[in-house]
Amino acid sequence: MGKTYKYGVFGVGRIGKVHASIVQNQGHQIVAIGDEAQAAVDDAQAELNLAGVRTFLDPALMAQEMAGAMDAVIIASHTRNHARDALPFVKARVPIYLEKPLTDGLREAFEFVAAIGRAPHQLQIGLQRRYDPALLYTRQLIQSGVVGELREIRCILRDQFPPPSTYSSRGLIIDMGIHVADEAIFLTGEFPNEVWASMHRTRGYASPIDEGGDTAFVTFTTPSGLLGRLDLSRTHSSGYNNETYIIGTKGTIHTGRFAGYPGPIHVEVWQPDGKLHPESKTFEMTPLVGKYPEFLPRFDVAYRRAHQQFREDIESGAAFAVTQNEVLDAQVFAEAAHRSALHAGAHYRLKRDHDLEEYKAACIACRLIDSD
Repeated sequence: MGKTYKYGVFGVGRIGKVHASIVQNQGHQIVAIGDEAQAAVDDAQAELNLAGVRTFLDPALMAQEMAGAMDAVIIASHTRNHARDALPFVKARVPIYLEKPLTDGLREAFEFVAAIGRAPHQLQIGLQRRYDPALLYTRQLIQSGVVGELREIRCILRDQFPPPSTYSSRGLIIDMGIHVADEAIFLTGEFPNEVWASMHRTRGYASPIDEGGDTAFVTFTTPSGLLGRLDLSRTHSSGYNNETYIIGTKGTIHTGRFAGYPGPIHVEVWQPDGKLHPESKTFEMTPLVGKYPEFLPRFDVAYRRAHQQFREDIESGAAFAVTQNEVLDAQVFAEAAHRSALHAGAHYRLKRDHDLEEYKAACIACRLIDSD
């Protein structure tokens, strides 16, 4: 039996309560919760059986008074407040599990990274796909060469329900797209060199939060010539749908063929003769019910593994697997797609740079960040 961790949670809306319940179910303790809204704090106390724990409306005060009593903090507040809410805990040297993305805008994201540095030991980002067994197996298959040289990747994310009307979002591509943008980078090992996109409104559907449209198609290329497509929508009328196609010179991998609930999650390797490769595999989905968000059955295991790995990395001093550096790349990608969709499919040429100031300058040069 390992150490029982004492957690703080700041931002206890829908996803904050999901994270809190996961670590509770893993045998760990919530010792403090906070949110800018008192009603959210009260609701979380009742739902998570946290009567008597310390509560806060100010993250700086929570960091000041609880730093010595917490082993880690989960921050799942509104995206616009991520930097404000995380920085006091960075200064207090409390390990942070931060929900994606870094911030509400790209300029703020670069400023946030500049404030905390590039070291991968300060915060882990909640991009849970990197811990999903089916996608990890897909990556393993790609690296084994089973489908040859990659030609194309298609990442599909279609949700049946919009987030609550209280959700803070700049729109579909920024909100949902960052997950599949990061997935594409993670699976292929490449950062896009060109991105363009379109956004649309579909018949008979209205989202309470999305500006510009409820369905988007993002196209991109990479320096090696790989062609990519992100397919995003809130209008899937039969459940949560997350699929990935990897098309190579020797076959195709199809991960997550939609099979409803409770799964399973297929990783199918199709050969040139149209037959399944023996390396094909299935993974079970978690049959969650009740108040939980509809995406949890598909990614429940991934969320749990992410939190477990977070604690193991704290114990060992290892670098976190998904940090401010990885999510910054995904955020640049998503920002380019978002701006393209708002500007009639304009093409954005991207350049990643390890030097943060050079990276930011490249984003300013290609109009992803407005110049001062």
